[in-house]
Amino acid sequence: HLSGEGNRAARDKFNVYFNADNGFGPIWGFYEENSEPAAQLFDRWLAPLKAIGAKRNAFEGVGSTDHLSFIEAGVPGFNPIQAYDNYDKHTHHTNMDTPERLNPKDLSAAATVIATFAYQAAMSDQKFPRVPPKK
Repeated sequence: HLSGEGNRAARDKFNVYFNADNGFGPIWGFYEENSEPAAQLFDRWLAPLKAIGAKRNAFEGVGSTDHLSFIEAGVPGFNPIQAYDNYDKHTHHTNMDTPERLNPKDLSAAATVIATFAYQAAMSDQKFPRVPPKK
């Protein structure tokens, strides 16, 4: 768990956490977790990806995903926007969540978007902007 005071050094090594967790298909953008610094970066990073189906980022956040524990610990964490139709009821963690149901074109688009965001964050001269966690 990263939130303990004794884990400050480990936590400070993290730049940003991207988590693809609660959806399927191509990535259309990212939830920006009400972070103005993230919004400025993400909107710029997403623009060239619109040619492969990326649509928009959302300023609000999303719940029930693994990135929330990183945010709670003070590490910027973000989840992408993907299709969610019946995902939690009929697919997620069921015997219908299998590789043969995947669409290679959607996987390629999702991988391109998340790789682009990870690359942009990694190549930045500055650490990803921190927003204090909500108390």
